Formats: sequence, C-alpha cells, structure tokens
Amino acid sequence: MHKKLVYTAVLAAVISAPQVSAAKIELSEAFDYNAFIFNSYEGERSDVEGSLAVGGNLTVEDFDVGLLLPTDLSSSALYVGGDLSYTRGHVHAGQTTVSGMVTANSVMFDGALNSGSTTTVTYGSVENGGIFSEGDVTLEKAGVNNGDIQSEQAVTIREAGVNGSITYGTTLTVDNAGYTGSAVQSSSNTVNIDNLDFNSIAAEVTAQSQEFASMDVNGTTTLTCTDASDPNRLVSCNDSDKDTLDTIVFSGTDDVNIYSITSDWFSADDKSIVYNFSTTSYNIINVYGESVELFNTGFFNTAFTQENEYFTETGQYRDNDNNIGQRHDGLYTNNILFNFVDADFLTLHSVGVKGSVLAPYAQLSFYNGHVDGNVIANSLITPLVELVNDLGETYIAPTGQINNYQFGAINVSEPASIALLFGAGCFMLVRRRKAS
Repeated sequence: MHKKLVYTAVLAAVISAPQVSAAKIELSEAFDYNAFIFNSYEGERSDVEGSLAVGGNLTVEDFDVGLLLPTDLSSSALYVGGDLSYTRGHVHAGQTTVSGMVTANSVMFDGALNSGSTTTVTYGSVENGGIFSEGDVTLEKAGVNNGDIQSEQAVTIREAGVNGSITYGTTLTVDNAGYTGSAVQSSSNTVNIDNLDFNSIAAEVTAQSQEFASMDVNGTTTLTCTDASDPNRLVSCNDSDKDTLDTIVFSGTDDVNIYSITSDWFSADDKSIVYNFSTTSYNIINVYGESVELFNTGFFNTAFTQENEYFTETGQYRDNDNNIGQRHDGLYTNNILFNFVDADFLTLHSVGVKGSVLAPYAQLSFYNGHVDGNVIANSLITPLVELVNDLGETYIAPTGQINNYQFGAINVSEPASIALLFGAGCFMLVRRRKAS
C-alpha cells in the first residue's frame, strides 16, 4: 500500500497515560529464535531466515530455514519438539534436532540430523555431521556427504552413500549402496537427543507478555480518520469512525515507550502505521482483543521523509527492495514489539510487519506477507487462500516469510545505555538464557 502522508496539525483522538518508570525486564529465551512456536507449524513455499523452534509437529514443503544465519554446525538452526515432515527445502547453517519422527524428502541439511525416533531421508542429503537417531534410520537415494550414521535400532541404506561409518543396534541393510568407514553393530549403542525445553520457554514468554501488558502506558497513540464529507481532510476519530481510519501514530520520547490499542482499531484495513520515536528506544505496543487481523497496512517512520536507503520519499519503509539490492539492517525495526495480549486468533496477510510479533495464546494464520522481527505464537497455520497475480492468474497464497530481525538488538546511545543498564527502577533488556 502506498499512501501519501500529510504531516500537518490535525485533530486527533489521543490515548495516553502519565509517564511511569518501567521495571527491570529480561527478555525470554524465546526471543533468541527468529520464530518460536509453542505447538504445530504448517507452511509452504516460504522461509524463516533465522533459527526456528517448533514445540509440536512441523509440516512444511518448499521451505527454507536459516538462510541468513552465520554457519555454526555445533548448534541447531531448527528445533522440533514433535514430528518433522519436510518436503523439498534446505536447513542452512546449523543442525536439525527433532524429538519425534523425521520424514524428509528432497531436503538438504547443512548440519547433523538428530532424531528421537524413526528417521527417513529420501532424495536429499546431510552435508556435514551425519545422522543420530534413537529409532530406525532409512537412507534412500540420498547421501550423508560427511559424517556417520548412529542408530539405536536398524539402519537401511538403498541406492545411497555414506561418507563415514555406521553404528547400528539391531540390523544393517545395504542395497546398492555404500559407506566409506566401518559398520559396527552395538546393542548398547545409545543416542541422546538434547532438545529445547519448549514448555518452560513457552511459559516464560507467556508470563512476559502479561508483564508487558501490566506496564503503565507512557507513549501516545494518535488516531486520525478521513472526513466522511471530504476524503482529502483528516479529522479526529470517534468510536463510529473505524471504517474511515486513516493513520495510527505511535509517539514516544522515553528510552522505553509502552502503548495500548484495541483490536477493532488495529484491525482496520487500508491504513498507515507511523512510528515517531527514537531508534535508540524500546517500543512495546500492547494490542487488546481476542481476534485480530492486520492487512493492507503501510508502515512509515517520521525519522526520514526524503529518499534514502531505508525509506521512500514519503517515509514509507522499503520492503527489502530487490530491484535496488537494498535490505534494511534492522535499525528502524529491532526496537518494536507488537504484544497481542489476549488474542486467540491472529491473522497477518497482505502486509509487511515492521517489528516483532508476540502472541502467546494465538493461532497465527499467516500468508502472503512477511514479518521483520521475531514471531512468537501458540501455533501457525497457512489457510487455503486463492490470490490473483498481475496476469490474472490464480495461485494459492504462500506462508508468510519471517525475516531475520530481533527485538532488542539495537545500539542505544550512551545516555540511554546508562539509563537502561544501571538506572534505578529502569528497564533492562538482556537475554534470559536457559540454565545449564
């Protein structure tokens, strides 16, 4: 959506409260993952650019994980607490750790594949690190290019190659296949899969969402609507004007700004959201309502109104414009969090969200769009929605993309740093790590 913003004085509905010092807060471990989904995740024809953690089953096809992660084959880029069903795709830059069964067809794994149950890899490869499974392992028309296979149960390789050794618990079947190392049967062979404690992390970040919601509002939310009698004129909004909402402006002058808005305003279509705060501040926008839909919304920033690498001449964010080879570095998005306090259903589509999303109770329906930030939700689905392209052709909407940005990853100024880290009754943003 491209809408010309008018930066002039207008009457506005203002939601505000007295300024109150914020309490010390440590960010949950969930924010260490580009996406952290408590239960199931279903997606297609999309990607998560950073690390992905799914507490339930992950079912994806034509899907990539970890495209923008630095390579670290000692840790995992993908964590799954249930079963993994993966058709066509690539797990980049790290290992894959799954508590349940693994069924992978035409998937490349850059790092080791760790499974707590039966593991089947067909028409794919494990590039480095090998396969470690507590259940049977079947490798068919696939390869382990650098690494071993270790299984507590049976190992079967058909029309496959293993550039390493094989350790198996019960039987080994080799059919038109080969391996470069030794093959050893060991009934005492033990494989231990060390996965995330999804339940404790989910409980922690859910409590943090409520903590954010309990903080006093000190930012200002300004709503402007289109005058019903003059579409070119903006006026103050009232409760009957939701169909004519034009702009939501979030303004704050503190190091930590807390805002509040209801879902009926936030869900209005064909609107603009404008950020009016420092890049060195933290901004938490609490959205209230059991059902929320965000679509057809343009994101703007008052920091710039001329053409530059971040914005168009109207102050609108560039959506990682490939035509000019430009990708923003998070300076204007890593300090923004939308906290959907009590949403059971959250729908994001036809929108590029500039900021992170926290929706601990919500089933997130996410398609035809992207989020530049963390996505934390109860579950994620991709509804069956038909869209029409510029040629008039219909196609099924893909799952929304999750781009590798992170709430809290900002460079604060020296005064703000001192206030955030050492000030009495201040707001401290640091990562809470899992106890070892």
